[in-house]
Amino acid sequence: MNNYRILTLINFLTLVAIGISSPLFTLYLQELGATFALISLIITGAMVAMLVSNAAWGWLADWLQARKRLFVAALAGTAIAYFWLSAADNLAMAWLARLLNDVSMAGVATLSLALMGDALDASARKGRSMGFSRGLGSLAFAAGAFGGGWLADAWGFGFIFLVCGGFYLIAALVALRLREAPASTPSFSASPVAESRPSGLPLLFLAGVALWTMAHVASTSMWPNYMSALGYSKTAISSLWGLAAVVEMPAMVLSGALSDGIGRAAVLAAGGVGIALVQIGYLLLAVSLPALIGVQIVRGFGFGSYTAAAMTFAAETGGQAQRGRNSGVFNMAGVVGQLAGSLTGGMLVQVAGFHALFILCAGLALGSALCFLWLRRRAPALTAHKWSPG
Repeated sequence: MNNYRILTLINFLTLVAIGISSPLFTLYLQELGATFALISLIITGAMVAMLVSNAAWGWLADWLQARKRLFVAALAGTAIAYFWLSAADNLAMAWLARLLNDVSMAGVATLSLALMGDALDASARKGRSMGFSRGLGSLAFAAGAFGGGWLADAWGFGFIFLVCGGFYLIAALVALRLREAPASTPSFSASPVAESRPSGLPLLFLAGVALWTMAHVASTSMWPNYMSALGYSKTAISSLWGLAAVVEMPAMVLSGALSDGIGRAAVLAAGGVGIALVQIGYLLLAVSLPALIGVQIVRGFGFGSYTAAAMTFAAETGGQAQRGRNSGVFNMAGVVGQLAGSLTGGMLVQVAGFHALFILCAGLALGSALCFLWLRRRAPALTAHKWSPG
């Protein structure tokens, strides 16, 4: 089994766990006695550690040329964090477990992207391959989300975190089969455009990543609570979240392939516009379940368009020797958005309500689309990707 398939399997396993836990984590904190504002502070504090950790994991990976070993360690650390979270019976324990989880997850995100970039280095269709791998992970997320609410209703929050730890432990064992890319392997790109790319990621790209992520995280961090306030059950909340994840699979494959033909920036901008429309849908249509289903389908396409193109662009920029650092910088920009979004989400809801939050998120998502379109205008060669056979 080659590295691409192994990484796709690991991605599948980890996203099952994330699908189980993500829609329910803020509800778990609320059950332990946290206010909306305290929920934001707990998540934000852990993300500060993640912000620093992304850079550290990426730098270590390039310096030591030991991406596989560090990746296994990060997966194992996340498993331990989930086991710890399953035993937490107060907010202090839950916060410490989340802190370890976010530090370890920084390594998982940074190193998996760097390893995937190595695996696809010679591919002419990086976007399609990245979209398929990440899209399959979205199906795994959907499976976890559909089952997570039922498990929580039947067995409680502690049990679902125990299950999540088991998935990460299996992923760590699977990662032992990865082969480390030789440090001396030269970077080859099937696209002549890539040869002229600078080693670092463009600031406009990073700004768009931060704005898009802030909009998405601010909205989704409070979305389960918004749905609960409207009277939806935990099973319905998880199922609606999972529906969007099911749509992400075809969306990522299609948008990844499209970005191979028309360039990454245009597809990234479409992802920003899509998420802006979703926020408007939450404002106007959330009380109607059939309409909300339609909004979640749009969310799946918006998320898929952005994610496949952003991951591919980050992984293909620069050579193999600095791919870890670029992956870390990309994830750092995302964490900056997560930090701002998670802090803003609960605080704004506490002060001004859910509708104010969704209006802000729509504006942020449109801002990200403008960044990506501006990047395409200012540096067309940087974001173009000519479709070549192979």
